[in-house]
Amino acid sequence: MKNMISRVFSKKGEPSQMPPANPVVSSELSHSDIENYYLRIIIDCLRRMLVPIDSIEVGIKRSGTGPGGVPAFAGYVRITKWDPVVTPVLLQNMPVIDARIRKVAEASVILEHTHFTGLWFQATSSTEGSPKTLLGLPSQLIHLPGAIG
Repeated sequence: MKNMISRVFSKKGEPSQMPPANPVVSSELSHSDIENYYLRIIIDCLRRMLVPIDSIEVGIKRSGTGPGGVPAFAGYVRITKWDPVVTPVLLQNMPVIDARIRKVAEASVILEHTHFTGLWFQATSSTEGSPKTLLGLPSQLIHLPGAIG
């Protein structure tokens, strides 16, 4: 307070010496910190949807630059063990799962400086217990006269 009063009522044309300011502490997150944060969000969301965590591998990768020049990140879910009940339901609900994870990520402060590009799923033929033939009914295509395509 004394410094401020002496500066305002100084007879000299220059302000009195101010003490040096405290150095600014950077709170920036590294890319690995952000990847770990997104990883925790995705794993937690999948766990809450009762997806067995031992049957999937989850990863996060930087996927370039998002809108506004912020770093973009994508989530990857690899199915390592095929469950005949859970896995088909998981795969047919990919848009719902992606939307839920985006909703949680958007509610977080992390998206102020990053962009989440989405979730990628992978189930290969080498997945333990995966089906060897097509399952389910084939869809029937109907050609309508005058329709494009």
